[in-house]
Amino acid sequence: MKRTQILRRFFTFFDVIPFTFTAVVFTVVSVFAYLYLVNNYNVGELSAQTVFAAIAEYLLLFVFAIIGLGFLSVLTAFIIFVASTKRNKEGFKISFDVTTDNENGITSSAKLKIDKLFFPLFGSVKVRFVFENKFITKKYALSSKKFRLFSARNFETECIFDFPDVRNYVLKSVKFYFEDYFSLFSFLLNRSGNAQFYILPSEKHKINIVPNPISQQNTQVRTNIIKYLPGEYLHFKDFETSDDVRRIVWKIFAKNKELIVRTQELRNNYASKYVLYASFFNNKDLFLQADNFSRAFLTYYKNSIFGIYSEMKKNKKLDTDIKFDQTINVTSESELLPKEMFEISAAEWQNSMSLDDFYKIGDTSVLCISSLVTANDIAKLINIVNESTVIVFVKVSNALKSNTLKLFIENIFIKPKHGSADELRFKFLFSPLRKRLITNEKKIIELLNREDNTFYVI
Repeated sequence: MKRTQILRRFFTFFDVIPFTFTAVVFTVVSVFAYLYLVNNYNVGELSAQTVFAAIAEYLLLFVFAIIGLGFLSVLTAFIIFVASTKRNKEGFKISFDVTTDNENGITSSAKLKIDKLFFPLFGSVKVRFVFENKFITKKYALSSKKFRLFSARNFETECIFDFPDVRNYVLKSVKFYFEDYFSLFSFLLNRSGNAQFYILPSEKHKINIVPNPISQQNTQVRTNIIKYLPGEYLHFKDFETSDDVRRIVWKIFAKNKELIVRTQELRNNYASKYVLYASFFNNKDLFLQADNFSRAFLTYYKNSIFGIYSEMKKNKKLDTDIKFDQTINVTSESELLPKEMFEISAAEWQNSMSLDDFYKIGDTSVLCISSLVTANDIAKLINIVNESTVIVFVKVSNALKSNTLKLFIENIFIKPKHGSADELRFKFLFSPLRKRLITNEKKIIELLNREDNTFYVI
């Protein structure tokens, strides 16, 4: 069992019981202190022992009274909240807001509205959000400017998150923790949630590629734009009885005594288009999705795909489309943003559809692949890929690329924030995956250099 799984089960255990880890440490220290005092109780004069015993007794009663008061306060607040939410399931509402700033990056926040919230005496109420794919946030203490000592009606608060991963966050449940002022007792209430939000990709990796358009195979399907097709024979042809005499080129007739007409530029509704195929296949022999670096690689790959798609979209003469190797159902869209941004955000790594199976689905202008496929997968793909297909190879190791010396110095003096990019870069520096991944990327680039296909490396 991995260390992360052991720690997750350890903290899950303390979520279930109404005692915290602090309470366990406090109890152990108290037992050792009691044994020490008992063993040294008979030291000194009798009067001093009597005074010491009286002081210890009253001090012990005072400590138990303070702890008992905190326990009753937490238990009362917890029971009231359970009863109110059970009677009115709409008693609390959650909405997420995501803003993107070019300077400060992505800021995510959750706004909570609770009809009535009874706070423990000098204690706290904390909340933790549980999303699909086993993603759990840290605990956030609820606070408000309108907070009163015990109770707050129409309670509103906002929690600021740091979610750097480009993905679709679907809320599964919300955990409320009622804790006393010493954080010795913690009562958990789990409520199901129904909300979601997207962290959308950004154009961090722009590549100006020149793809080859793919003709429509089915003329019953029209594209969204009209493509202009040039005339034949350099825009000239011999005059025919059905041609309009006004299109005769009289200069050529005066010189060669031949009736030549200029052909018009035709407009074809069944025009060609660009098709970008984005493969999220990863080989399990090289990389496991449960790895800690999975989300960082996926975010880098999604930003790369969106950058490529955005550059292709700038060509207004041809229609541009994007295909994925998985079924993506987008349930939340914005009228101001393209649907493809949400589709890219919702995509995930998969190992059920290989590269060669995905390529056989249809004609491809551009094929985007990551370095989480092996060189053997690329060798199979090269045997069936058309020369007109442009291959874009994304080196996901660049997602955690760093200056080794600078990273060492920073970790000596400043401990990186848990779950931050700097912490992942430092772990990746000593991970066995790093060497395997870089070696695999070099082999893939060597294979692509041997072929005549047009390819780009990000």
